[in-house]
Amino acid sequence: MPDCLSTPSRRLIPQHHISRGRIMDASSTSLLSSKRRELLALDTQKKSLESEAEAIVAELTAELPDGGPPIGISTPLVDDEGFPRADIDIYRARTLRKRFKEIQNDHKDLLRRIDRGLVEVAALMVSFSKSNNDEADSATNDEQQLRSAPKPAPKFDPVTGKWVVKSWDGAVAGVQDGERRRFDDLMGTNDASDYVTGTATGGGINAASDAVTSSPAATTPSNATTESFMRQQQPTEPVVAHLEPFAIIDQVFSNSPASSAGIQEGDVLLQFGPIHSNNHENFSAIAKLVPQIAGDKKNVPIKVRRKREMELGEISDVIDLELWPRVWEGRGLLGCHISKYVDNGRGS
Repeated sequence: MPDCLSTPSRRLIPQHHISRGRIMDASSTSLLSSKRRELLALDTQKKSLESEAEAIVAELTAELPDGGPPIGISTPLVDDEGFPRADIDIYRARTLRKRFKEIQNDHKDLLRRIDRGLVEVAALMVSFSKSNNDEADSATNDEQQLRSAPKPAPKFDPVTGKWVVKSWDGAVAGVQDGERRRFDDLMGTNDASDYVTGTATGGGINAASDAVTSSPAATTPSNATTESFMRQQQPTEPVVAHLEPFAIIDQVFSNSPASSAGIQEGDVLLQFGPIHSNNHENFSAIAKLVPQIAGDKKNVPIKVRRKREMELGEISDVIDLELWPRVWEGRGLLGCHISKYVDNGRGS
């Protein structure tokens, strides 16, 4: 890492340190998980900037092929007589230096955001620890009072044909699945019909689990991404039967994640994970999703439309690809440039 970007190590808080020894409700866990995902995404962006800066510094400080002095990071780009150096590409040198300064500024901003995020996570952990300890003590006292309270006489259960007693939590004791029923409402809604619903629901969960497991891109999600991963599998809006193009790949860099995934210049983007023409929000949804996926070291399925020449003319194929966003030797996490798709009326 260049000296100008070297910083004390920002150690992100592991998930097991957040949850170990604490009883948290769903909202507390969700908030901490969200903050942790934000920190991981920021850390991935920081590493990407550092990798790009290293490549720029290496080029600026490398000896020229003819043995001449390097371009330099801040040395003059003119010779002793004041003329532009003839042994280097002046435009390339200025472009690299400009980008290097941009990286320095972006890097400082990311470090400030990471430090602020770590402070917020620490504060949440202290707050949740105190509140959950109080709630746990209160719940323990309530349970002790319920267990020591006098119980009503046994009643005949018309559903099972047996005599049953009331458990301390109000459930039915003495019959199978009695914990799912209420002693004070034996003929209520939680009767045998509810068991059928439970079986159907269970099958639905298993079926969804099998579908995720069988997917080529669905390796086991980490704790940090399980909630967002499952939300992506469940449509929150009407399913788009015919995917509309919303972006075009107008540049793909060699040895990049996009190139490795098989993406080609001219590919028209139809879908990027859960993102499509109706929800890409002027590409901001992709910009938010990519660092999270890279931080979790996951693939994202994409769908593109690609033209190919045939004897009778030009046709388009819809192709499914797997893209792995990651830090590489170039800029960004994808290695391609995406522009807004404009329909030129020729069905491109």
